[in-house]
Amino acid sequence: MAASVDHQLLDPNHLNQIEDYSLLARVVVDGALPGIHRSLRQGRGSEFYQYRPYTRGEDLKLVDWKVFAKRDELVSKTFQESTNFSVCLVIDTSASMGYQGEASSYSKLRYAKMLAACFAYIAHRQGDRLGLFAYSDVVKEWIRPRSGSGQLNRIFSALRGLESGGSTAHKFGWEQMVSGLPGRAMIIFISDFLEAEDTLAEQLRFSLSSRYESLCLQLLDPDEIDLPNADSLRFAELEGDREVSTSPPAIREKYKIEMNEFIEDLGKKLSSVSSEFETLISNQDLGCALRRFLGMRNRK
Repeated sequence: MAASVDHQLLDPNHLNQIEDYSLLARVVVDGALPGIHRSLRQGRGSEFYQYRPYTRGEDLKLVDWKVFAKRDELVSKTFQESTNFSVCLVIDTSASMGYQGEASSYSKLRYAKMLAACFAYIAHRQGDRLGLFAYSDVVKEWIRPRSGSGQLNRIFSALRGLESGGSTAHKFGWEQMVSGLPGRAMIIFISDFLEAEDTLAEQLRFSLSSRYESLCLQLLDPDEIDLPNADSLRFAELEGDREVSTSPPAIREKYKIEMNEFIEDLGKKLSSVSSEFETLISNQDLGCALRRFLGMRNRK
């Protein structure tokens, strides 16, 4: 029987109360997604993973004799099996990612960091090397892929320190990141990808190689899908000085059509370079993105 999913533990409104990204990731992966344990890689690697009851016939070298001496209980040590595969998390931290509408309890960047923490924890449990690249018009973080618990903790620490600010410079950021890609990797991009439809696909042409996979997660606030409910509003550009006053009811239908066309066009262009694409709304639970990530990772 498949394990049930606790959807409350995937709800970002619930998770937003947890400041510690290590704890947040464990709550989601160990609590809300118990079925994932079947896919975790275990072996005789160098990093201790957990204890489990000893099974008759197993190699006695795996028995922890100190535990036996203290508790008169036979337990075997399991170790994390390292892979030669890397997972690189790429986060856009430009000012637009700091947007938080009235329908959300957190910014797009906070949602992105929650997702990234969960991806990092899953990849670590799979024995993958982990990397993190965060940028706006400057490089905010570039943690080169490595394995081990210390690396996971560095990722969590870096996520805590990320703040939104600066203009969007996708081309600059991607060129910096791609130049340091390892030999085999999955690249997870988290951004709103606003105004990136003409440049993103070209920067992701490396996805055409059998050595790489990329997943682009477009993260939008509910306001960016369906405009706020108000008779009149003044929109101020987060990454510039322009302001526009308008009536949302008067432009809502045209706006929805153009936004849908933008998202559809972006998806088609990414498909042309073998990159997967998903649009997420910042008030929806984390399940969709996690399932997409797990599906791609398990294929590898």
